[in-house]
Amino acid sequence: MSLLVALDGAEPREVRMTRSGETATLWIDGVSCAARVGSGNGAVQLTVEGRTESVWVVTERDQVHVHAFGRSWTLEVTDPVERSLRAVQGSDAATAPMPGVLVSLSVQPGDDVVAGQQLAVIESMKLHSEITAWRDGRVARVMVEVGDSFGQGAPLVALEPLENDDDPEGGPA
Repeated sequence: MSLLVALDGAEPREVRMTRSGETATLWIDGVSCAARVGSGNGAVQLTVEGRTESVWVVTERDQVHVHAFGRSWTLEVTDPVERSLRAVQGSDAATAPMPGVLVSLSVQPGDDVVAGQQLAVIESMKLHSEITAWRDGRVARVMVEVGDSFGQGAPLVALEPLENDDDPEGGPA
């Protein structure tokens, strides 16, 4: 599977990796790089062209923080399928982090929500997970109903920005 990866806010590039045991091949924009990967001391040991370095990786949602070669980077990782689903929806959508079933829905179209507010609860492999709003907004659409099954990356709830109710004086309406 290919992913789009943006390094420190730069334009995203297509990245694909295959792995067999300790041997990995990484393709960036179609150019390959072979490496051997091992583990030790909480870090991954990466050997490229005979040079071995310790690499520390921390994943936080769609961001991957990497420390290697005496430097640190933040990578923004986007699944192209999820990206195309969001583009088709025409608004930001909370997507399923894993396949599952919708257990409960806490909002309906037209509701205003704040960042962190519960939108829905899903079940995957007998584990319940809360889906929350990632920003303030208004619920534009709910794409699933309680009891519906969905795959990983499926859009669940779409948000649109809240409209500004500015008066000519610049104060609250």
